[in-house]
Amino acid sequence: MVNQVDVLFVGAGPASLAGAIRAKQLLNAAGRTESVVVIEKSEKVGEHILSGLVFEPEALDELIPEWRTRQDPFVTRALASAVEKDETLFLANRSLALRLPEFVMPGYMRNRRKLILSGSEMVCWLAAEAEALGVKVYPGFAATEVLYDGNRVKGVRLGERGLDRQGHRQVNYVPAEDIEASVTVFGEGSLGQLTEGLIRHNGLARGGNAQIYSVGVKEIMKLPEGNEFGSNHVVHTFGYPLPRLFGGGTLYSMDKNTVAVALVIGLDWKWADLNPYEELQRFKAHKHIHRLLEGGETIAYGAKTLPEGGYFSLPQPYTDGALIVGDAAGFTDVRKLKGWHNAMRSGMLAGQAVANAAMAGHFGAASLKVYDDLLQASPVIADLRKGRNYRQVFSKGGSVYVGAPLSLLQGLVPGKIGTQPDYRAMKRARLDHHPNGSSDRLSGVALSGTMHREEEPSHITISDPSRCVACGDVYGDRACIHFCPGEVYEFVDGEMVLSPSNCLHCQTCRAKCPEQAIRWLVPEGGEGPKYKTM
Repeated sequence: MVNQVDVLFVGAGPASLAGAIRAKQLLNAAGRTESVVVIEKSEKVGEHILSGLVFEPEALDELIPEWRTRQDPFVTRALASAVEKDETLFLANRSLALRLPEFVMPGYMRNRRKLILSGSEMVCWLAAEAEALGVKVYPGFAATEVLYDGNRVKGVRLGERGLDRQGHRQVNYVPAEDIEASVTVFGEGSLGQLTEGLIRHNGLARGGNAQIYSVGVKEIMKLPEGNEFGSNHVVHTFGYPLPRLFGGGTLYSMDKNTVAVALVIGLDWKWADLNPYEELQRFKAHKHIHRLLEGGETIAYGAKTLPEGGYFSLPQPYTDGALIVGDAAGFTDVRKLKGWHNAMRSGMLAGQAVANAAMAGHFGAASLKVYDDLLQASPVIADLRKGRNYRQVFSKGGSVYVGAPLSLLQGLVPGKIGTQPDYRAMKRARLDHHPNGSSDRLSGVALSGTMHREEEPSHITISDPSRCVACGDVYGDRACIHFCPGEVYEFVDGEMVLSPSNCLHCQTCRAKCPEQAIRWLVPEGGEGPKYKTM
């Protein structure tokens, strides 16, 4: 079955929704009737959105200038969430925390007056804004393939549903459907496989650096009344528990009794036994952090990756019939530790380019190149250019003690510092951090709400099981049984055993498996985590 639309956005994240809103604003103003459609693989909009979100609201001010006057719960919470207390801590060891004076922090790392938001709630609000303009938003639709006519993108294919483990049709079988569009905008987020395939198929890599990533593991904690952390409070940390890596911890107050706690770790680590979930528990057990969170109860858990290659890892974001926006293109500003403002701005510029192309009736690369022109003149590229080697100097420096001072000087390097895919950093090395013991990954998975139909074909497979056997000999351990935030992988009696129902869809495994033997595919639409306030 083939469905025809005019403009198709893949993924209902901040970039796609901002793009759909801007496109529809411009088309409506011009009296045009082109259909604008957003498809999203999660069962409900926002359920696959995880972001430690201290938001720069200027992008939203540009998209919806009157948003602050809206009388609705999201706006009320957003306006009440402005950062009043902004702290940066160096955790020298498991008990010592040194507070850095705010005046010594670079301007791009200061957060006062920015907004502490729930990413899940924000995209739900943006989706409602889009629908009010006439955009059609369809959750539960997982795109699994890009449709081409030569090099021209003509749409996407939705995956089959209702297959059993052997791939046989069940009574609830739904065949694959095609959605064809004049222009398709890819906003799948980090490690989007359709985007990766498009970049390869049409040669859009521009000869740049390999994209590199971090993984963020996050919990929402409910604190007792009268807790020390309070509201309108943001804390960023670096150092312990992983001073030899890029990354750090964050604590953001969601309200006076709820705090989002996260640890972000660069995926270019060398240790085969590093467990991000356990490192988060070690971070929470730090003497100072523990005091801030004392008496708290974890009520939600999740994980995601963040693209951090920056300016030199950006692909050409346009081609015949398609544009790439947000994290799918790699627009995260790693200096600021933020991506939503750039995601939204890239989406808005894509929406403008789409509307222009629709009015001209041309959707080839020559017409859509205006998107790249707009990006090059925008704050998105300006910010990324300033931090063009920021992430790389941490990798080359080998520790936060070297990387942090070099990060202040990286802008003086005229050319690019190269990167390699994260999995190549793995060595025969062990971190030997003992488990904290306060909780386990499966307890976290239960709090994520992740669900997959048990009888369906596994969306995770091993291309060559013998490589999993050899992996332990080469690296001293099987890294996947440690690095997966959902405990999908277990090695039992000489074989790798998979639990795909635990999967949090972060795709850390694809980026970090040292043997590159893990094959991850998008499962049926509607499956995966069920984040609500992440």
